[in-house]
Amino acid sequence: MISNNTYYEYKIKNGDTFSGIVHRMFGHAQNDTRYKETVKYLLTLNPQIKNPDRIRAGDMLRLGVLPPTPQPVKSNPIIPPTFITESVHPNDMESFWMLAWLEQNANFLTIPGGIVAGSAGNLLSPGNVGLINEVSDQYAKYKSGNITKAQYDYRRKKALDRLKKNIGPFEDVLFGKHTTHESIRIARAGGIPATANITQHANKLKSLAAVSKGAGIALVGVGLTAACMQIASTADTQEKNKIFVETITSTVIGGLAGIGVGIFLIFNPISWGAAIVLATSSVAASYASGKGASFLAYDVFGMEVDLVSGAGVDRICQ
Repeated sequence: MISNNTYYEYKIKNGDTFSGIVHRMFGHAQNDTRYKETVKYLLTLNPQIKNPDRIRAGDMLRLGVLPPTPQPVKSNPIIPPTFITESVHPNDMESFWMLAWLEQNANFLTIPGGIVAGSAGNLLSPGNVGLINEVSDQYAKYKSGNITKAQYDYRRKKALDRLKKNIGPFEDVLFGKHTTHESIRIARAGGIPATANITQHANKLKSLAAVSKGAGIALVGVGLTAACMQIASTADTQEKNKIFVETITSTVIGGLAGIGVGIFLIFNPISWGAAIVLATSSVAASYASGKGASFLAYDVFGMEVDLVSGAGVDRICQ
């Protein structure tokens, strides 16, 4: 998978070694801390290389800008807003009614929104983006002399035919006025890498997938906020706990379903119809599990454990 916007093609010369190229081009010797990271990155850019100790003169090698060492990101916990129970100033009435609507009708936003965000993320999965990168991989094999021009053209068409079928009616959204085959093609301008256009489209789809994931996380926050508001406005202890169990269960099941679907989609390109079905199934499983857990715990088995007070949720949601 290519993680940079551009890379450069280097023709291996007689006497070149992989470690020598890494040292000459990146300045990392074998005893440097980033040497292994650089080798791993270059092998990712060059999947045709199975053994870095056996490179051949004349083969094409991709060299990209090494990504910076990732730094840990500190995330701030989401603190739901306090539900308004006292008298409201006339100037704040609009905000009050918005929160009141959210408390009672959050599902009208989170359920359809979760399906839309999930569908978009599924469609733009690594499996489908991998079909675009496959074109780059085959081009590298062609330039290295491992396959013929006819073989490259056939494999490129096969990968793009499948991508076009998978994205279906979303082709115009992703590629504008051009077709999939017109967009994913080799650049003929001499001043940029030949596969720059392909890499650009692959990164565009990955960026759109990240946006969809962010929208899904935001919708989870909306659901948690609405649940907190419902707990704050409910006097009955059992009802508070039912809301709490329902929210926690649906959030956990939804998260696990998302992880499972994400792993599946890494290696499996799917069609737009399957993307919608997977998203709908995940949301339905999440919603049903939450409802089922609260019903079984407090209606069927009559559990009397006050989880809301024990976890301090009543002090947050007030």
